[in-house]
Amino acid sequence: MNNDNTTASNPSASNNTETLMNATVRNEICELVESRINAGQRVTILNLAKEKNISVNEIRNALVENFGNRVQFKRGRTGGIVLA
Repeated sequence: MNNDNTTASNPSASNNTETLMNATVRNEICELVESRINAGQRVTILNLAKEKNISVNEIRNALVENFGNRVQFKRGRTGGIVLA
């Protein structure tokens, strides 16, 4: 029984750590996007994904969670991330 309680508490602790790391990475990505856009640079999800070694979907979800309706994703050769 003690082993079951120990096992049950350890995964929750690791999940909390992963959540904190994801929040840290999410904030870092959002700050990076905002600073690059303010500097006049073109920012694309694909380049961010390659740079941070994170999937495109995770980056898109992080930006939508953080910026909400302010973020737009433009497709094409001149596309990228646009903040309103």
